[in-house]
Amino acid sequence: TRCSNKSNSLSKKTNKTIYTEPGTHVPGAKPEPMVERYGAALACYQGHAKSTPIWSVAMSPSGYYFASAGSDSTARLWCTDRPTPVRIFMGHVSQNINCLSWHPNCNYIVTGSNDKTVRMWDVQSGQSVRILSGCKFGINQVKVSPSGQYVAGADYGGTVSIWDLRNGRKLNEFRHVNKETGLSPIIHSMSYSPCGSTLATGGDDCSIRLWDARGLGNHKSNPEYAASLGRTPDSVGFQSEPGERDPVKTFFTADSMILDLEFTKRNLLLSVGKYKAPSVSNVT
Repeated sequence: TRCSNKSNSLSKKTNKTIYTEPGTHVPGAKPEPMVERYGAALACYQGHAKSTPIWSVAMSPSGYYFASAGSDSTARLWCTDRPTPVRIFMGHVSQNINCLSWHPNCNYIVTGSNDKTVRMWDVQSGQSVRILSGCKFGINQVKVSPSGQYVAGADYGGTVSIWDLRNGRKLNEFRHVNKETGLSPIIHSMSYSPCGSTLATGGDDCSIRLWDARGLGNHKSNPEYAASLGRTPDSVGFQSEPGERDPVKTFFTADSMILDLEFTKRNLLLSVGKYKAPSVSNVT
């Protein structure tokens, strides 16, 4: 009896030691906490070309599917209960697909690539149903509006292009030009407000800009808008040309470039940045 009690107490101590050390216990052998203290991976999904980076991953609004995009010229569709992809989206002519975003109805994903195009894919068939062009540089970020009607794409030249997904037509541009350098800062992140009326952008110039995303096609360069007013395009002069809109509001950080932005459901804007050390020059 003493021997059995001793062995039981030893096993309890051993189990306690195994439980507190990372990576030494066998999953499923005993009850485990819902939150893993050591950040252990719950699952591993493999399917992209070996040794190629994955640049973007986004979860479907429905929560069951997620998509990834990488430097093997493909985007892939996954479901959480299978380790291999269920769809492969191929069509971009550049090796790098830098970003992706889900359509609110969960039936489409939108990808941006270094080939200067944004493509819209049908998740059921895997086919490209829209090719959105008109950018001078590769696409760094894409976001679909909450209504699902518009998509915003930021290129490496610092210009945000807005397309209408109903016909694939480019409607407008957002661009901020530095008066000293004459260049536009690279945009690393974008986020639509829950109502879709505001688009927030952030990037290299350590600032966040809010743009009015309403009435993007209301200018004389859009023949449909002029026709809806019963006027000729040349006579519609009270709206700004594409790219001439100014941001509604600008927030500056001390020395942090903005890497990610996200509007909450309560219309709060969250940001993540990286400290940008001041450049050292003329050091002797």
